[in-house]
Amino acid sequence: MTPPGTTTTIEARSALVIAPHFDDEVLGCGGLVAQLTAAGASVRVVFCSDGGGDSDDAGQRRAESARRREESRAAADVLGLAGVDELDLPDGALARHVDALADGLRRLVLRDRPRLVLVPSPLEISADHQAVFAGLHQALAALPHAEGFAADPALRTLRVLAYEVNHPLHPDVLVDVSAQVPLIERAMACYASQRERHDYLRVKLGLLHFRTLTLPSSVEAAEAYRQLTLDDFVTRGPARLCAELGGTPELVPVEEGPTISLIVRTKDRPDLLAQALASVARSTYRRLEVLVVNDGGRVPALPAAYPVPLTLTTLPSTRGRAGAANAGIARARGDYVAFLDDDDLVDPEHFAILAGLVRGAGVRVAYTDAAVGIYALDPEAGWRCVERRVPYSRDFDPDHLRVDNYIPFNTLLIERGLLAAVGELDPDLPIFEDWDLLIRLSEHTAFHHLARVTCEYRHFRGSAHHALGERPPDHEAFLAMKARVIDKHRARITADALARVVDHLRAETIGQQDAVRALQGQIERLHARQGEVPQLHSRIGQLQTDIDQLQRRIGQLDAERGQLQWRADWLQQETDALLRELQAMRATRAWRLAEWWRGLRRRVRGAGP
Repeated sequence: MTPPGTTTTIEARSALVIAPHFDDEVLGCGGLVAQLTAAGASVRVVFCSDGGGDSDDAGQRRAESARRREESRAAADVLGLAGVDELDLPDGALARHVDALADGLRRLVLRDRPRLVLVPSPLEISADHQAVFAGLHQALAALPHAEGFAADPALRTLRVLAYEVNHPLHPDVLVDVSAQVPLIERAMACYASQRERHDYLRVKLGLLHFRTLTLPSSVEAAEAYRQLTLDDFVTRGPARLCAELGGTPELVPVEEGPTISLIVRTKDRPDLLAQALASVARSTYRRLEVLVVNDGGRVPALPAAYPVPLTLTTLPSTRGRAGAANAGIARARGDYVAFLDDDDLVDPEHFAILAGLVRGAGVRVAYTDAAVGIYALDPEAGWRCVERRVPYSRDFDPDHLRVDNYIPFNTLLIERGLLAAVGELDPDLPIFEDWDLLIRLSEHTAFHHLARVTCEYRHFRGSAHHALGERPPDHEAFLAMKARVIDKHRARITADALARVVDHLRAETIGQQDAVRALQGQIERLHARQGEVPQLHSRIGQLQTDIDQLQRRIGQLDAERGQLQWRADWLQQETDALLRELQAMRATRAWRLAEWWRGLRRRVRGAGP
């Protein structure tokens, strides 16, 4: 949470600025935008709201919208923007249009392929700002499924910087914008309509000065950002990402919908069980019962206070993964059944999203995506997540499911009546019992898939938490048990279906290889340019020498200017003295002339008849 002690220079050939309102592009990131455009970057801004304000009068809203649009064009010229887009959604009501935000932002990202995206932080207090971040999250989370994504380095290496406008974030990047303050003032001066409402520029300048607190005194103004990658959006739900950024996500309880029985299997892992139950307790979905099944281990302690019904069933002896799941199903009373092992976690939105999916006509099984979290033991901090990825994200394909399981068990929601129809999980399968169940379920109904991460499948390096060890494919039982499941259902694996699956997998492999080759090409080009580094260092050295010489010459000129200024001051003093003497002489001469004239007149009068 401690801000950096140094500034960072941000470089990007192209950037997209996402502004909830007309003026947020200046207030949030105007200094950085000015730096990027000055360096030759192509920077576009998309304004999400229509700028109509909160008036109930439609005509007044149209007039206000037109005025702010005109102001934004003038500000864009000041900042040097390459172009402006508008989503034209209702001002002050973006939270009701997150899907439209996501569609519009996804379209722009795919159209422009920017290398950098600037977006308001989810810690903002404005609901419109929060909604824009949520819309971008939804757009980027689905981006890996876009056509051509794998072979497009611009999309796969997309960077995101979250900026602050009305609430400080926890930055890991500070950008020195001291030189851009006059330009920020000019750009903000274009928004006369906003200056009439509030002195937003004063607030912006105050935040810029505040952000220099941890920086050297030479930095007079700085903008703060939190840097994110595409993976942050793909592998984390919006609530989890907001929490990891230091915020408190706004979770709205869902009180309506089908009842869900969540079966949590556990055995002698009380700490992990407590973490799993804590993640469920944060769920927004309230029509939920939690059935903890202790598979013959020591009786775990359950939370004394829990937001939904929580019960514990302790089996007298170990029955294995299938037996524990069957015991939970037998006690389930919900319309649908979900599963969660004690070493896994769910996001707050997980059950609400699944419940929404099964409300569709004819949907009896639904599933989302799970991020695989890789944890390593830190001697000081304990288990720490060192990697997150989404290796499983595939739409439902029953033929593919019969030869390989691509659906993590904790992503599923299954109609309880359908479970009764297909029968219990096979107790003779020590592993892959979930895969076997899914194959049998697929013979009765199609599954509905939403490609969105809503839960986490955790893997602990070097621990004994996994039945097949740290690398299951290397375990001798892995392929044997997999072959056993395939053999069990081989009657339904036709040659045509198998050929199609293999061809599809081959195409995926080729696509991944093309992506790898594209990355390798980038790496080779970077390596090739490494030869230019000594020349660049030499050029930098020469430039530094030139700068030093210029600075010395400037010093000499300053000294000469000082001498000339002193000489000019002395000459001015001498001139003033001479002017005063001349004025005195003129006064004396005029007096003497007047006296002579008066004397002459007296003499003339005295010489008359």
